[in-house]
Amino acid sequence: MKISDLKIGQKVTIKGLLAEYQGIQKVKVCGFGKVEKQVFKGVGIEIYKYFSLQDGTKTLQQEGITLS
Repeated sequence: MKISDLKIGQKVTIKGLLAEYQGIQKVKVCGFGKVEKQVFKGVGIEIYKYFSLQDGTKTLQQEGITLS
């Protein structure tokens, strides 16, 4: 399964962190501006993990992501 195949709200584990897929959103990157990224929000904590759109073609296993 690829990262781009995930559905919004789907729970995953990223390197031990329980997270929820938020979809593709514009994110402000310091010194660069706003870019579109695939966003994961930590469950129960305010931590966000971002993947570039090009990473959407990679499999979950390649990025260390498992389905919860």
